[in-house]
Amino acid sequence: MRPLRRLCLAALLCCLAPIAQAQIREGLYAIEGSNPDGTSYSGKFALQPGPAGSWVGIWQVGSARVAGLGLIEGGILALSFVNEGRPGIAAYQVEPDGKLRGTWTTGGGMGSEMLTPE
Repeated sequence: MRPLRRLCLAALLCCLAPIAQAQIREGLYAIEGSNPDGTSYSGKFALQPGPAGSWVGIWQVGSARVAGLGLIEGGILALSFVNEGRPGIAAYQVEPDGKLRGTWTTGGGMGSEMLTPE
């Protein structure tokens, strides 16, 4: 096989090979977050498969426990939840190291969180 043909074939195979990337996974995470007013908080987050391909997330921050239901699509975890009677939405993208970087709102501004796998 000629060198140019080998090079082209090698390049094609490299392009077709799946790219290794971190995936959103079931498990426990440590939370480091920031409220819309700038105050910070920390806690725990649990992610587990739910019914019919959905996902269930549970946040524990201090004495507050909030459950959410969502889905993973295109590498994004989106969860709806209700906190103190206010509906909210959170969306997370997986970082190369497996952490989940997200934003959330209940209509009163945007908060942010970093979820670190435990």
